[in-house]
Amino acid sequence: MFANSFAEKSVLLTNMLAFKGLRIVALAVLASFMVACGSVEQQQSNVKSNALLEAVQSSEVEGFAQLGPIYAGGLPSLEELNSFADKGVKTVIDFRRPQEGLEQEQAELAKLGVNYVNIPLGRELAPAEAQEKFAQAFAAAKGEKVLLHCRSGNRVGMVWSLYQINQGVDVELAIEQGRAMGMKSGFEKAVRASLTKE
Repeated sequence: MFANSFAEKSVLLTNMLAFKGLRIVALAVLASFMVACGSVEQQQSNVKSNALLEAVQSSEVEGFAQLGPIYAGGLPSLEELNSFADKGVKTVIDFRRPQEGLEQEQAELAKLGVNYVNIPLGRELAPAEAQEKFAQAFAAAKGEKVLLHCRSGNRVGMVWSLYQINQGVDVELAIEQGRAMGMKSGFEKAVRASLTKE
């Protein structure tokens, strides 16, 4: 009888110790998780409210990407401009230079009642003044649908990456979004190089 009782007590004690060990491990895992969540929240608290953190999707307009209220890509046809206006686009931000022929688009958008903003960029990284002009134009849209375009999407993706990084978005996410909008490797390298100079 005593032997059985002792054996039972030993098993019970072993189970209790094992359970206590599991509780300690569980508490350690929970503590680590809470610290990780805290650091993620801290990172996200550095992101400004007008930053967009989703993945870029294909839009209903072929050849153009979409990120929330933003459509982005290369040069739209007049038919595509009408399609964007029908979808509720209120502002078009064009990164082409005057010598690339802006008049036809400006006239069409004026007929459609769509705001047109031109921020002329060439093959160099967007200077601070152009980045600021874009930030102001984007803020002025107040969350309404916007079309960003150049000729191929390359300048669009570059400006968007810089804008997102300035909003506190993770560099890799900002560059991934820029690539999805049309940014090529040359501008990607320039964006990355600009960060090392800061």
